[in-house]
Parts: sequence; structure tokens; C-alpha cells
Amino acid sequence: MKTGVILISHGSKLSSGNDGLFRVADMLRAMNRWDMVEAAFLQLAEPGFPEVVKKTVEGGVDRLVVVPLLLFKGNHVYKDIPEMLEMEKKKYPQVEFIYSNNIGADERIALIAADRIHEVLIEKEYGNRQRVEQPQAIVDESFEIIDKLVDLESVPELHRPIIQRAIHATGDTEYAYNLVFHPLAAETGTRALKRGKNIITDVNMVKAGITKGQVEKFGGKIVCKISDKSVIDEAKRSGRTRAIVAMQQSTHEMRDGVVVIGNAPTALFELIDLIKKGLAQPALVIGIPVGFVGAVEAKSALKGISVPYITNTNRKGGSAVAVSIMNAIINLAKEEQ
Repeated sequence: MKTGVILISHGSKLSSGNDGLFRVADMLRAMNRWDMVEAAFLQLAEPGFPEVVKKTVEGGVDRLVVVPLLLFKGNHVYKDIPEMLEMEKKKYPQVEFIYSNNIGADERIALIAADRIHEVLIEKEYGNRQRVEQPQAIVDESFEIIDKLVDLESVPELHRPIIQRAIHATGDTEYAYNLVFHPLAAETGTRALKRGKNIITDVNMVKAGITKGQVEKFGGKIVCKISDKSVIDEAKRSGRTRAIVAMQQSTHEMRDGVVVIGNAPTALFELIDLIKKGLAQPALVIGIPVGFVGAVEAKSALKGISVPYITNTNRKGGSAVAVSIMNAIINLAKEEQ
């Protein structure tokens, strides 16, 4: 079945007032989850809803999801759009029309509003400051701003620097709310490092970003086997990804150490399987792969293992945030010396 999506909003006489809807449509289109994604307006702007329905039906869709990008319920949600839908259903009886909920009151909207409030207050406070050029001064001021943007008072003390560094590395305050910590994660990770245990990464980009000198002072190594010849050869022979094979060939090095996965959901799935089979025994797993396919599912599966972990709750992630979390734990271990 071919599925189309139509985002529908009010419309404005000003073209700048309509650009946002087209940008959201572009973002959804980039996810490659639906066959067509189009934008339509109720009034004051083009294209109109009937025109876009015609375009999607001619594009061959069998199912059409209509999404009102309207914040709260009103006449448009309750009356106008449903009446328009009924008219279109009569024109195209062969197409299944599905009417979704509007945006509505949602915690994610509150978080966006909180960000906007903080942004304008921070800009007012910091916007006229003299330009800062010293590296450490920039870092210090960045952390000062982060402390004002997010409230970490209720967060366990060991978690705070990890969250701060994740936000600093990504510019995304959402990590204050969606990082998930096993209760023993920070403590276990710092203890493993101080005992000279290794850090295993899924990709070389993560390996390159981790503070190597301090890890070596503790007696450990940073290991990434994804480019090893044996991994490449086995991946070709078996038809599996190099990330999977690299995890399989790193079980000895990761014993009682820390595994950091910032890129490949397949690596995290494989690691979870190895742990459950008793073939891998790390002390801590930082599982924060990024992506639309498999990332959320792998992170959800990670919460089912007995080994302490740090992860997050959505598709966001990547090498930068994985490195920031690992480096925060290295700093914690250094401070405890």
C-alpha cells in the first residue's frame, strides 16, 4: 500500500508565515517513511487542500494521512477539515483517508516553549557581552549558559557533568530530559577506568574524540576494530556489518571495561546479544547510536540488560554525544584520584 501524508495549516498572506510548513514537510520527507509528504493550507495561501489531495492521488497513493499542524482544537480541527475530508472522500472513494490528531497539549511543546523562553532571556543577558576568545573562557561561559537553560538540581550529582557535556557537544538541551542512566552507570564507569580497563568503540570517529592520554595514564587502551583486516574479511564472508563483527572480535578487550557506541545500532544489538549469552562482560555500556532505522529499538533493548548503561530515548545520538559522555566519565575518574 502506498501512503501519502498531507500536512495542513491555516495559511498566511505573508509568504514568510507559510515557509515553516514547507520546512516541516521537508523534514518528514527526509525520513523516507512515507511515499509522499505534501503541505496544504486552509486559506490565504497556496496550495489549497483539494489541490494537494488531487496531486497525491495522481501520485498513486492508496492511503492518505491528513495531519492538522494546528496547536489546539478549534473550528478548523472539529469542523472545517473534517468537512473538506468528506468532500475529498466522495471524489476518491478508492483512497483510504485517515485524519490524525492535531498537535495539542504535549510535553514536547512545553519543552520547546521553555527553550524559546530561555533563549530570549540568555540573549538579553549575554547578547551585549564582549567577545570571548580564550578557549577555556568560552567553555566556562558555555557551561554557565547551560546551567541557566536547564535545571539539574534534581539530577544525581554524578550525572550532572555528563548531561552538561552532552548538551555542550550538541547544542541540544533535550539531552537534559532524555538521557537515561542506570543507577550505577557513572560510578561503575569511573571505577573501571581507574582500574585501567579498556574503552571499546564502534567507530573510529568515537575513538578519535576520547581523551586518550588520561585513559593511558590509568593503564587502559581505546580499542576500535572496525577497520581491522580480520573484521573486514569476516564481514564480507558472513554478509554481516563490520560493526557487528567488530563487537564479536572485541569481547576479550571489553571485559570489565566500557563500550561506547555512538553510530551503529547493529553494533549495539550485537553487543546486547553477546552480553545476554555471557560472551561479553563489560562494566558499562554507553549506547547512543543515531538514526531512523534501529536506533530507538536498540536503545530500548539496552535497558533490558543487567550491565549498567547510559542511553537516550529517541533517534538522536551520534559520535559527538557519545564522546562527550565518555570524556565526562574520564574527568570524573580523574577528579576522584
